[in-house]
Amino acid sequence: MWSDAMNDLFGGSDYGDLFPACRNSRRRRFEANLTSYPTYRVIMDMDGTTPPVELTSVDASKFQEEKPKTQKTADYRNSYRLPNNPPESLTDLIRKEASSCCSCTPERRRKCLEKLFPVYRIMKKYNWKTDLPNDVIAGLTVGIMQLPQGMAYAMLAELPPVIGLYMSFFPVLIYFLLGTSRHISMGTVAVVSLLVGSVIARFYDLDIVYDIVVGDGNSSFYNGTGTGNLSAFIVPSGMPLQSVTKSRLPDDVKIAIATSLSLLVGIVQILMGICHLGFVTTYMSDALISGFTTGCAVHVFTSQVKYIFGLKIPRSDGMFQIIKTYIYIFEYISQTNYMPFVISVICITILYVVKVYVNQKYKSKLKIPIPIELIVVILGTVASYFANLAETHQVKVVGKVPAGLPTPSIPTMVHIDMYIIDIFIIAIIAFAQSVSLAALMAKKHSYSFDANQELIAYGAGSVFGSFFSCFPFAGSVSRSSVQESAGGKTQLTSVFSAILVLVVILVIGPLFEPLPSCVLSSIIVVALRSMFLQVQELPKIWRISRFDFLIWIVTFLCVVILHVDYGLLIGIVFSFFTVVIRSQKIKVVNLEKILEEDRYENPAKYYKTEAHPGMKIINFNSPLYYANGDIFVSQVYRVTGLTPEKVRKQLKKDSIKDPLATNRLGTVLLIGDSNLELHHNGKAGVVSNGKLSSTVLNLGLSSPLQHIIIDCSQITFIDSVGAKILKQIFEEYGSIDVDVFLAEVSDNVWDVLQASGFLDKYQDCIYVSVQDAVNSAFRLIEERQLLKKKLLLPQNNDHDEPNESDKLLTDQAVI
Repeated sequence: MWSDAMNDLFGGSDYGDLFPACRNSRRRRFEANLTSYPTYRVIMDMDGTTPPVELTSVDASKFQEEKPKTQKTADYRNSYRLPNNPPESLTDLIRKEASSCCSCTPERRRKCLEKLFPVYRIMKKYNWKTDLPNDVIAGLTVGIMQLPQGMAYAMLAELPPVIGLYMSFFPVLIYFLLGTSRHISMGTVAVVSLLVGSVIARFYDLDIVYDIVVGDGNSSFYNGTGTGNLSAFIVPSGMPLQSVTKSRLPDDVKIAIATSLSLLVGIVQILMGICHLGFVTTYMSDALISGFTTGCAVHVFTSQVKYIFGLKIPRSDGMFQIIKTYIYIFEYISQTNYMPFVISVICITILYVVKVYVNQKYKSKLKIPIPIELIVVILGTVASYFANLAETHQVKVVGKVPAGLPTPSIPTMVHIDMYIIDIFIIAIIAFAQSVSLAALMAKKHSYSFDANQELIAYGAGSVFGSFFSCFPFAGSVSRSSVQESAGGKTQLTSVFSAILVLVVILVIGPLFEPLPSCVLSSIIVVALRSMFLQVQELPKIWRISRFDFLIWIVTFLCVVILHVDYGLLIGIVFSFFTVVIRSQKIKVVNLEKILEEDRYENPAKYYKTEAHPGMKIINFNSPLYYANGDIFVSQVYRVTGLTPEKVRKQLKKDSIKDPLATNRLGTVLLIGDSNLELHHNGKAGVVSNGKLSSTVLNLGLSSPLQHIIIDCSQITFIDSVGAKILKQIFEEYGSIDVDVFLAEVSDNVWDVLQASGFLDKYQDCIYVSVQDAVNSAFRLIEERQLLKKKLLLPQNNDHDEPNESDKLLTDQAVI
């Protein structure tokens, strides 16, 4: 075996005939064979401790391109990168913005008009012949839904049901002028109504004096005490005191709180739109919103149980609200009024059957869905009126519904310090629900919408509505779906629905006074079905992302157990915490080349891959910044299998044990790799003319790893700490003769590396692609082999005198 290896290496039939006859010619053939044949490494045992023969063959050509390209990123940028624009000074920016704002050309006025009033652009392209009939039908259909839902959700917000009708008219007209979505139906929604009702309920147990306006226009005061029954109204005109129970807050006070809340929420939304903060909802993931709305559905359902059972229980608010409410329900369950319970069961059954098994099943055959909510309201009102349920069975009814539009009034800003946080929560939640619905409709019907303009439209609608006894409004999923299925084309649909609601407010409103409150509660409970069905998405969320599943569960449980406000805040904080955890769960993977596809992939997930000899190509799938820098370093050590500090310690330990190791003949003689070397304790010395060189060459032979290539294609950004981490990697591996290259560095990462001074030293180690870096690594390996070959081979001798190296090779003792 040894003879065959030597014959293959030197090209002769008997290697012994090389000495001394044909030394020079054989040597030239030997040099040629070193570059044309696979490399053999032959180990000769000199002290009986080393295996006799070890043959290795590496064909590096299959890892390289036919014409190797080693384009560095710096050269590439110099050739193709456009120069960066010089940064503008603050003075120039102010001057530019001022000039832009002060210019008032006709074109600029037209663009400003179209941006501020999107309805102008929409109506310019309106097809009156084909679109108008569809908008009229859809508008009337949505208007019919607005009537029962508006009254029901107003009751959910602890306000008189007529407020829901106002909500379906005033803010809707403003959105028609300023909104960019063509298919969403604005008005009352369950989540916002619940949040508003939570704020109002906070005022039940407080010792506060409210300045309100009574029906005759005289100023009056409402004194609240926290120790028992609330005191009476003190009317300056000398009217007698009126007893007010703790469980009921005067409607005027409730409206004052709601309108103040609406005004401030609208202002916040307008400011957010002006500041282009429409992106804030991107930090509220779908899992967060789904868990939050499902938790709110539990709150809404719980708030309606007392109306369904006809119970008179105290209103609970604050932490553990649902738990407290069900404690009250079970305490008072023996006082159930069976008439409201029977009415509720009948209404819920009818609503569910028609909505699920008729409207949904025969959706394609019905031009418009059956307005079952309005039918139930009409039937309930008629039955209550003729049976006189309020008197005979003590059924709670809607009560007085004033005819006509409300008188405009300025919100009184009642104790805003008690709900300052709720202002921002309601503003963001209302925007998040509405803009997600607008985005869905815009994508479905292939038109664009402006999130920032939507914010302005929502805010303007809430501000305008606050002067007419309204609370904050938002987009309804159910009504928007009906509006789309009914054929609505533009926001002109909302105008026709508002006209229908206006007729009811002016003429028909008082007819709903006998309507039982349990009928409205039944409408709310059935409407919650779609929100509860979001639980069915949990298995899918679990399969897609465990983190999203946890966000859903944590948000839902905190909303249900604690409170709506606390649940949302905890959900947002936990969502951000999971982002941090995800950035910590980074993974540096080893890449190998798929020869058939000329791509580099993870060998744990792809087959037909082959590793480069003496080289590690690693990929990092996360930004590199202060939070994961140490993790990145440890992962690189793990993947490469080489920790520089341990290698240095081992070398230092070996040098202490044998300080003369580099100047003595080693125990193993290696022939191959285009060289002739003597090795001892990992140190390489070159034999030249039969003498051991006094210089120990650092040729990367202290470990089999010679090059590390970091694929930066998935590193989206890097900070100053990340730049220091990369510098540390370069220096640590450089200390043990391992070269580190970067590949596919993005412009953003390049700019940070340049600003940090990293490029001053390592610019030539960054390549355009992984293949460029691989080609450069192989080129360095070839250069090192040529260098070692020159040091290995003796000077050409024309005489036939054998030199000491020849004697070394022919020495039988050595062999």
